[in-house]
Amino acid sequence: MTVSLEEAQKAISKAFPDYHVDGYTPTHKTYIIQLSLSSQSPSTHTSFITVSIPPDRSSPYHPNSLQVFHQLITLIHDQTSIPIPEPILDVSLNVISHPYLVTPPYPVQSQSIVPLSLARSQHLLTPQQEAFVDLSIGQLLGQLHSRVQNDWFGRPSTSQPADASYSWQETFISLLEPLLEHAQAAQIDLGASYQDVHQYLSRAIAFFLFDDVQVPSLIWFTGSEDDIYISRPSPSDTSPTVQIAAILPTVAHSLWGDPLLETFFLPPAPSEAVREGYLGGGGEPLLVFARQKTKRLWYTVFLALVVLIGRGEEMQGDEKKTWALEALRRSTEALKDAPCY
Repeated sequence: MTVSLEEAQKAISKAFPDYHVDGYTPTHKTYIIQLSLSSQSPSTHTSFITVSIPPDRSSPYHPNSLQVFHQLITLIHDQTSIPIPEPILDVSLNVISHPYLVTPPYPVQSQSIVPLSLARSQHLLTPQQEAFVDLSIGQLLGQLHSRVQNDWFGRPSTSQPADASYSWQETFISLLEPLLEHAQAAQIDLGASYQDVHQYLSRAIAFFLFDDVQVPSLIWFTGSEDDIYISRPSPSDTSPTVQIAAILPTVAHSLWGDPLLETFFLPPAPSEAVREGYLGGGGEPLLVFARQKTKRLWYTVFLALVVLIGRGEEMQGDEKKTWALEALRRSTEALKDAPCY
């Protein structure tokens, strides 16, 4: 018997009522569960379970499978100190009727940790704590990009593809162009004509704008402050340090590519603290030349299209849709005269 996406989500939500919604990938839901490890111990532990629901195959851009999740997170766990533990993968469908990843239990109560995005929006952090968290994020990204690397560019797979790409420009164009074609068919407003946008892209290709990337690094891409959990600070806590307690096991759109593609580097980011931490963690300088700022504009176009196309009908009345459309308009306007040299 098959069930609809809506029925599956209702069933899973009933089993695990607290969950984090991936703003970029409606086919993955990460649930927060509290565990009591024994009847004698009153203390609780927190674990995260990421459930995969079959994607819409009509989309030109699909998230990574949970098998790829497991492979990438294992690499991150083995090669960095990023606090993302190696999860358990179950594709048997014996426990629930969908593949899932579950993290080892954290010895904390779910109420004692909070997403960084929520901590910022509720002004739970002092300026010193904000700067410390930014520094920590920069260090983690610097580690990720400098230590977790690959021989070829592109979407991850459990084995090296037969047609592996060794050019980031070729890889990025092959990812971007299908999204532009789909967006044109769906009559998405880019803020400029599609003819003009293709001309801007042809100019970028002619100047080899994207080919300054030599080593394929693992890029989190859509990772955001929603995915980073910190210890909930108390009002009386004046310590300048705040611990990053957990990072959700969500690498749905991760790929081997250019570190500048990270959503954390979306202008006006990175902050000075993120930049300092990034260099200290092993990352290379990001925005040195004017052409790199132009490249970042293209990466914003790519991100906005992933947001609009990847979420489809779930975008109705969504603030991410508003952001994506505005980002497209700003970026295409800036690309009109953006230097490629």
